[in-house]
Formats: sequence, structure tokens, C-alpha cells
Amino acid sequence: LLFFFFFFKQKTAYEILSGLVGSEMCIRDRVSTQSTWGLLMQDKVLNKDTIGKNVKNAEYAIRGYIVQRADEITEQMAKGQKMPFKKLLYCNIGNPLSLGQPTYTFDREVVACCMNPILLDSPSISVDAKDRAKTLLKSVDYPHGLGAYTSSPGLKVVRESIKRYIEERDGYPCDINNLFLANGASDAVQTIFTVLLTDPKDGILIPIPQYPLYSALISLLNGTPVPYYLNESKGWALDMEDLSANYKKAQDLGIKVKAIVVINPGNPTGQVMSKKNLEDIAKFCYEHKIIILADEVYQKNIYGSTPFVSMKKVIHDLGAPWNTCELVSFHSTSKGFLGECGLRGGYMELDNIDPYAQGQILKLRTITLCPNTVGQLTAELMTNPPKEGVNTPACVELYKKETELIYGGLKKRSKLLTEKLNTIPGIKANELEGAMYSFPSVFLTESAIKAAKAKGIAPDALYCCEALEETGIVMVPGSGFKQREGTFHFRITNLIFQTEEFDVALDAFKEFNKKFFAKYPQLIGLTLHNCNCLLYTSDAADEGLGVDLGGRR
Repeated sequence: LLFFFFFFKQKTAYEILSGLVGSEMCIRDRVSTQSTWGLLMQDKVLNKDTIGKNVKNAEYAIRGYIVQRADEITEQMAKGQKMPFKKLLYCNIGNPLSLGQPTYTFDREVVACCMNPILLDSPSISVDAKDRAKTLLKSVDYPHGLGAYTSSPGLKVVRESIKRYIEERDGYPCDINNLFLANGASDAVQTIFTVLLTDPKDGILIPIPQYPLYSALISLLNGTPVPYYLNESKGWALDMEDLSANYKKAQDLGIKVKAIVVINPGNPTGQVMSKKNLEDIAKFCYEHKIIILADEVYQKNIYGSTPFVSMKKVIHDLGAPWNTCELVSFHSTSKGFLGECGLRGGYMELDNIDPYAQGQILKLRTITLCPNTVGQLTAELMTNPPKEGVNTPACVELYKKETELIYGGLKKRSKLLTEKLNTIPGIKANELEGAMYSFPSVFLTESAIKAAKAKGIAPDALYCCEALEETGIVMVPGSGFKQREGTFHFRITNLIFQTEEFDVALDAFKEFNKKFFAKYPQLIGLTLHNCNCLLYTSDAADEGLGVDLGGRR
């Protein structure tokens, strides 16, 4: 009786508190309500006071409170509540299939047959897919499909395909024993960070703006992030003087810099690094004995004139002594043209890593037994697509056609996104050369900045919140990726598969921007934020006009 009394008492209290949480409540109100509920639950072993400090310090803005608000809107619309838009467009995350990108027929047929071998007798499955599935199944001799544990580094047949892919791409040998399959690249990154970070004074150089995975993992593992800033005025290129200065600053603080994260093509910045930039990094890391962590998951997403060059190729092209740089490279099935994010496939390659350290990495991978088998299959298909002379002409032609559809759309929308953003007053976007995102500056007014501070949120978070409420476009504020003090940005993907729908959404965004600056006009004489910005007056905002301050307009 006592159990039921306290159970229903707590449940009722929770329901009462939940009823106080309206859809328009601000973040501070939500935290306050959660804190009140916490008082009722303080008898729990795991609570606000006992949960790990490093967990509380870790942040991942891509699925932060703006996405939570978007989920609330989805529920409200399902209940019939009217919004200024017909549906939400999740442009906050690189999740291509959720935005309409099609899948590869060959890949899905092979995975289906490997998971359910009875389909090998189906007339609806192509001969090529059946042959590949039979090869994969024969290599492991599992009679009922790939559902059993594999070796901890992953299936040998999959790693052999990845080995050939890397050798064809770079022109240098790849040792299959240096390849570790993973549940996406993030899983592999976490393994390496766990091995690297042993003390709060262990540091890892991360680019700013950065993908939040890196700062979150460093917080979780109690290390120290050491920022180096990409140069926005030079297309987000690496600034070696800045890198050297920040490295020295960390050393002066007693931080031991063990590694550097290099994201190429860039996330969230969308640039493709030049070979010269990559060579400079390799030489710097050799001189200072720093491990290079090359995030290369967008290596197929190239839209401009700068080609992708892997860090492995760079260090080996340089020759001795730089070809002895310690390197870990990451790749994923979530990006490129596959976009199979939910299947969680990926791998890492170790190069010039100490054998004992590599043995410890293997030991760490054995703790989780093995990566999921569907993800492993997808990694094999990503690195070993249908080829002329191997597969039937019909299979090769269909694969090419599907690739052209996906890549053509990505390239067209990358250009459209850059052009459209640069027609919007108060916004400046660099060319989207690669990856799946643009990271434009938004030149916020003093009144917008004050309004954001009053709400207890970052100014660009205010901008993204109001854009969501007005247009249904879900974006990530630049503050979630870190950025130079006094600058404001947002990240938006080029992934809405229907280009016409994307075009209409960007027009709606332009109209929102006009209303936003009318709501938060700039007062002449106040400090302006961001360089080369457009100064708004209240009247100018109404007309969609600006005063030329930087030569751009």
C-alpha cells in the first residue's frame, strides 16, 4: 500500500509539473521545471548531484534544444495546431535519407540477401546482388545470414575490400591488420580519444568551428580541447600562424598536446583543404610529435575545383621523414553518396602507430565484441561498388545513374544554397566546396544581441529559434560549433532532395530574415558585430535594404 501511495503521489506531481510546460516556454523555464521535479526525485541513486560531472559538461548542439522544440512542433501539428509552414525541414544534421535522398538498389539488395539468405532464390533480386551476397556469406560460413558476432576488428572480407579501395585511392600499400571497422566514424573516434586522453592536461587540437563530437568526447574523457581557428576570410583555410600560436599557448599552460583533429572536407564549414595546407599540418605534426586524426567522412562530397587528397597520401607523397607521421584516418557510410546514417558503418586506418599501442586499441575494441554486421556490410559496399568488367552492364549502368542523381542534386543544391544566402541582407556565405553544409555569418544587430541575452541564450541561437518558428527550417546556431568571439553563424545542410522544395524554403528563409531585422533594428551609433557587416536601420530593414560597410553590397 505504501508503495502504491508513493508511486501515484510522484506520478501525479510529475503530471502537474508537465502541465505547466507549455510549447512557448523558454529554456530557463524548462530547466526550472526540471529542477522542481528533481526535488521530488532526490531519493534516486542517479540524480543531478551524482551523475558524472564529465557527462554534464559534454554538449552536442546538433541535437540540442532547437531540435527538441522542433519535435514539440511536430507533435503540435499532429494534433491539428496550425503553423506558418506545412512541414518541418530538418537541415540541422547530415541525415540524407530523412530528407528524401534515395538509396542504391544494389546495396540494399545485397544487405537484404545477407541478412535473409532465402532471398537468394527470389526472382526480384538482381544476379549481381546475389553473387556479391553469396561471396560475402561464403567468407564467413554462417548458414542463416550475418547475425552472429564477427571478429573484433570486423569481417576480413570487408577489410580486404577497404584495403583495395585505399590502395587504389592513394597509390600506397594498406595493411589489413591496420583496419578496424566501427559503428560509424564516431565510434572509432571515441576509441582513439579513450586511448589518447589519460590526464586533464592531455590536449587535442581541434579546428574552430568544429564538429561538436570532438569537444564532447574531450569533456567526457576529461581532457583539454586546444582550439585552432580556421580563417573565414580565406574560405575557412588553415592559418598556420594561428595553429602555432595556440599550440605554444597550450604548452605554456602545461598542456601536453597529443593529437590534432583535421576535418577535410570541413564540417561545419564546407571547405576542401588544399594539399599545401595538409602538407603544412604534416610537417608541423612531425616536428612536434603530434598524432594526426584525419576525419575524411565527406571525401566523396566534392563540388568545387579543389580535389580531395587524403592525409595518408599527403604524408607518403612528402617522403622521409614526414612519411613516419603517426596517423589515424576515419571514414563512414553515413556520408558520401550512400548517406546510410542509421546503418552505422565506418572504419579507421592506423598508420605508423606503435605496435603496443595498436594492441591496446584492439583490446579496447574487443570489449564491445564487434561492430554491427549490417554496418560492416555497408562499408564493404561503399568501398567496393559495381565495376565494369566485374558486374553486368545493367548493374553498372543503374549504379552510375543512381550516383549521378544523388551527386548531381548535392552539387546543384550546394551552388543554390551559396547563391541564395548571399542575396539575403545581413548574411555572407563562403562557397560550399564540399561536405553537406554551409556555415554563413549572420550580422546580428545590437538589439537582437540584447534580446538574446535577456532570454539567456546565444544571439545566433535566438536567430535559429525564430527561424524555426517562422519557416519550419531546423538549423544549428554557430555557437554550438564554437566560433570567434563576437561573430555569429548558423549551419544549414544542402540535403533537401527535391531542389524545387529547397528553393522555396530558402525564399521563405529570406522573408523571415527581413522580418527578423525589422523586429530587431540596428540603432545608429551602436557597436556592430562581425566584420564586413551590413548596417540596418529600422526603415532599411522594412525595405530589405542595407548600408554598404564592407564593399560587398
